[in-house]
Amino acid sequence: MRKIIRGLKKLKANSFTLVELLVVISIIGLLAGLAVPAIQGGLDKAKQGVDVSNARQLGIIFFSEANDNNGLYRVNSDLTNTSPAASFTLLCQALVSNGILSTTKILAGNGVPPAVNTNSLGAGNIAWAYVVGLDTSSDGQMPLLFTKGPTTMSGGTAALQASYPWKTKGMVVYRVGNFAEFLKPSNYSSTAGTVNIGVNVSNQIIQP
Repeated sequence: MRKIIRGLKKLKANSFTLVELLVVISIIGLLAGLAVPAIQGGLDKAKQGVDVSNARQLGIIFFSEANDNNGLYRVNSDLTNTSPAASFTLLCQALVSNGILSTTKILAGNGVPPAVNTNSLGAGNIAWAYVVGLDTSSDGQMPLLFTKGPTTMSGGTAALQASYPWKTKGMVVYRVGNFAEFLKPSNYSSTAGTVNIGVNVSNQIIQP
C-alpha cells in the first residue's frame, strides 16, 4: 500500500499542472502567431517572382514579334479585323491561334488562373493590361505590360484598388527596356494604394 501511495506521489510530482499546461499552450499559440506573417510574406514573395517571370516571358514574345513588325508592338488589327484597342484578350487569342503563343500560363498571374487549354482563353485568364502604340525605340522605362486594373496614369502613378489581382499590395510592370519588377505602393491601406511606375503613360491602355 505504501508503495502505491509513494508511486502516486511521484506521478503527481512529475505531472503538468493545469496552469503549466495553459502556459505551454499560450507559448505555442504565440509562436504560431509570429510564424504566420513570415510564412505569408514568403508566399507573397514567391507569387511575385512567378508574376515577374511571366511578365518578362510575355514581354520577350512581344519584343520578338515587334522586330518582325517594323519595330512596332502588335495591336489587334495586325492579326484580326478588330479595332486596335478593342481588348487585350483578342490580341492574346490571335497570338495563340497564329501559333506565336504556345502556352497560356504566362498570361495568368496572382488571383488569375490560367486557361484550361488554348481554346478556352478568356479575359478571366489574363492578368495583364497592355499599352498600345509603342515600338522598340520607345523609352526603355516605358511600361508595356502591367498587372491589370489601373486604366489611367497621373504623373506616372497608377491607382490600386482591392478588386485588382494584387489588391493594394502593388503591381508587376514590364518595361520596353526588357525588364520586369514588382512595385509596392508608396501609400498602403486595405482599400486603396498608389504605385509610381516612373513615367506618364499617354498611350492608350487596353485591359483584358
